[in-house]
Amino acid sequence: MDLKEIVQSFTSAGWALDVSFADDLIIGYDGDYLSILAHREVWESNNPAFEIIDHQRNITYWVQEILTPQQATEILQEESFLRWRNTL
Repeated sequence: MDLKEIVQSFTSAGWALDVSFADDLIIGYDGDYLSILAHREVWESNNPAFEIIDHQRNITYWVQEILTPQQATEILQEESFLRWRNTL
């Protein structure tokens, strides 16, 4: 996936873009507390992975496709629950 495809996919999925680190990182954000990141390594990879972050709960999770903010919310809620359950 190249840089142009990632940018188009982020915006098509409903993410706003932050290009302040565009030399090394593409950031999509939902305007609230979620982000999706594409690191430079992804741009040159045939097997991309994207980092989704819930800044409110400080949870990070890696996915292999570009999710919508709603899908990211659901996955991060699930991950948060699993982490909580494993502490019991």
